[in-house]
Amino acid sequence: MSSPFVDSIIFLLLVISVGFGGISVIGLLLFPDIRSRMYTATRASLISVSAITLSVILYALFQLLSGGGPQYTTLVLHTMVLIIVVVGANVMIYRMISNHIKTQKGCQGQPEQKMADSH
Repeated sequence: MSSPFVDSIIFLLLVISVGFGGISVIGLLLFPDIRSRMYTATRASLISVSAITLSVILYALFQLLSGGGPQYTTLVLHTMVLIIVVVGANVMIYRMISNHIKTQKGCQGQPEQKMADSH
């Protein structure tokens, strides 16, 4: 059991996490073009995952300082590895989608330029 102050901070972080997770899902469903969907999903989901991760690390550190065992150190380390993997994968997928959109836009723009040059 942790203190009410730490519990309230963890609760607030989890509420923030659920809120931004909902924003990312709603953004994916409602926005019309791929860029706005991609922007909202990437940013909001990163904030959501960061808030969850911070709440887990805060809980583990408080338990560790309260006399908990080495499992809380392991929890902090595993959580740090998880956030690195999630952020790295999210950034990599964002760049892949962005490059794919740019190449498709470049391919679609070439015939129009050829037609304009022939006139």
